[in-house]
Amino acid sequence: MTYQEAVDYLFSLGEACIKPGLSRITEALTKLGEPQKGFPQVVIGGTNGKGSVIAMMGSVLSNAGYRIGRFTSPHLFRYEERIRVGGDDLPARLLPGLVEDVRKTGVPLTYFEFAAACALLHFSRMEVDLSLLEVGLGGRWDATNATCPILSVITSISRDHMEWLGDSIEQIAWEKAFIMREAAPVVLGSMPTDAMEVILKEASGIGAHPKIYKRDFSLVTVDSVLSYSGPDWKIDGIALGLEGEFQVLNAACAIAALEELAGAGYDIGRENVLDGLAEARWPGRLERIPAKPGIIVDSAHNQDAVRALSESLKESKGPRVWLFSALKDKDIAGMAGQVVGDMICIVPLEHPRSADVEMIRDIFEKSGTKAVASVSLEEGLARARAEAGKEGTIVVAGSVYLAAAVLAELSREAGEGS
Repeated sequence: MTYQEAVDYLFSLGEACIKPGLSRITEALTKLGEPQKGFPQVVIGGTNGKGSVIAMMGSVLSNAGYRIGRFTSPHLFRYEERIRVGGDDLPARLLPGLVEDVRKTGVPLTYFEFAAACALLHFSRMEVDLSLLEVGLGGRWDATNATCPILSVITSISRDHMEWLGDSIEQIAWEKAFIMREAAPVVLGSMPTDAMEVILKEASGIGAHPKIYKRDFSLVTVDSVLSYSGPDWKIDGIALGLEGEFQVLNAACAIAALEELAGAGYDIGRENVLDGLAEARWPGRLERIPAKPGIIVDSAHNQDAVRALSESLKESKGPRVWLFSALKDKDIAGMAGQVVGDMICIVPLEHPRSADVEMIRDIFEKSGTKAVASVSLEEGLARARAEAGKEGTIVVAGSVYLAAAVLAELSREAGEGS
């Protein structure tokens, strides 16, 4: 099997295909020799912030000398970004072998299940010290839940994927609660009271040990620097490599989780925390592109994420023009209500589930925001640049697929200009 054949096979599984249940991934892992039993796991769930928490935890743990596997989704450019050891993506030369080995199990896995199996198999072969696994959807039936984590993290809970998780915040919280384990710690970030009550009830039922943001740990600004306070750690002078006010909550969850790991015997020092957090990177998340106008590329794709992004941009100068697109199954109206700017430029997405640009424009105009629809990304970007002027800011949001497309277009432009 060649690299391209491996990629073609993976995408033939259908990225959007979702089949609830853990029986398939469990059977596949059994036939693979249960690779997940060769190393401990931390499972990170929640509506927003999962990838950022993994980026920060992974950076700190690597700084402390540990060999860390990271499984995240979706990818920006290449499938191999989903599976990382240390700071490196899965080598392209190894992908065909992983695909062949998982395929030989004969289990009809979904796209995400197949990716999880590949990741766990690779981590086992690379003899990682610990793996950080991002929950793809919910928790109860997510492929990552076929593992037995020593620690769980639930970053936040809000409305997203309601067609699968339920249309109430309580139902969504219940689905996500299943990543907790009996008698194991769970770090809980900021979430509505109704969601927290559901999580705590489920935690009590299995004897999990919740560690709650603002009750058991906090990360606050003191004299213009961040200071963490938890049961065992007091760390001042924290600087984050990931920008945005919303990253403070993510960092708080990451440090609280690291504090738990330190209590379990992992050798993580203060300097590891400070250096690791400062060095953490997560492409396509409030990524600033120096230009005139300035461009900020973010993957915010639900109401809470767009709200947090808007709040992080409140100090920006000059006109603020959004370059926006989304998948049709997303809460576009909810996102539109959180956008603060002078104009929205709607562009098409090259994705089978992309929303119609005219429909998105109508939704934004109903929310009271001036919006224009473009026939291409290039046309929309040119319009956004003209509207923002040299002193303004272009904000890219609505979908990780749009973030990837814009970053690719900017790279192409830079190549032509060199």
